Amino acid sequence: MDDLDQLIENIRMFCAALEKLRLMEGPEMLLPGRVAAYNSTLEDAYTAYAQIETVVDEWGHELEYQHTRLDAGVKQFGKKEEDRNG
Repeated sequence: MDDLDQLIENIRMFCAALEKLRLMEGPEMLLPGRVAAYNSTLEDAYTAYAQIETVVDEWGHELEYQHTRLDAGVKQFGKKEEDRNG
């Protein structure tokens, strides 16, 4: 599975866990196994979210790097183009 496929899967897992959490109500925590299910779902949601956040942060760093790299080229070579064009 490539990185994009894994990210999509993590987003699906996060959304599914979040939806399960939305459907939970306080009084049902009295039922057997509900607290364990809640804790497991919450842990799944945070795990998926952390993985999504890591990928998005990496993309942000890559975007900043490319922006800086290309701005340097624009400053260096763009000035020469302006000089040629008048």
